[in-house]
Amino acid sequence: LCVDKTGTLTENRMVIRKLYSGGQMLQVDSHSPLPEPWHELVEFGILASERAPFDPMERALHELGKRTLGGSEHLHEDWELVHEYSLSPELLAMSHVWQGNGQPHHLVAAKGAPEAIIDLCHLPEAEARAIEQVSAEMADQGLRVLGVARAKLEPGQKAEQRWPAQQHDIEFYFVGLLGLQDPLRPGAAEAIAQSHAAGIRVVMITGDHARTAQAIAR
Repeated sequence: LCVDKTGTLTENRMVIRKLYSGGQMLQVDSHSPLPEPWHELVEFGILASERAPFDPMERALHELGKRTLGGSEHLHEDWELVHEYSLSPELLAMSHVWQGNGQPHHLVAAKGAPEAIIDLCHLPEAEARAIEQVSAEMADQGLRVLGVARAKLEPGQKAEQRWPAQQHDIEFYFVGLLGLQDPLRPGAAEAIAQSHAAGIRVVMITGDHARTAQAIAR
């Protein structure tokens, strides 16, 4: 019996549980305020999302931002989205280019698979390995992990070609990692146990990181 993970074994209802930035990890709950060191991570995660999101991960980001950053300078409802780089099989990351009020430059926000964001940021090997280790530990806890990066495009960078041809042409800086929890669907474990009792082997199919899938399977 082959079953999808997201939305079948789990509820497909994302909640942000952990934030990693500047070498520090923050456990997130549903009522505590968000300390200043993690404001930028949530800010650029939202900027890398759709304005009216339907994706559960993006909705979780918007909900956290609305609850913790409302009334601050970190939410930008009046900014204009001027360009977008989509996910591709070659690079599992997306970027949004924004024009802020009165700014001579554009700000770019990227989010995606941690390894893709690390690649975009051209991090030193030791720093890249450290972030990959943190990402793996978060995945081992059953969290879906996203990396976030930021960049600035100066006017001179888009003279002949308005936007860089690809995301790799942009000088990104690593902001942090988001850890999202998708709760196990009630009854899923019992249904698998019944299948096993009937002699049916159950196989999970997912596009998630293997370590995230293994944690859910356990």
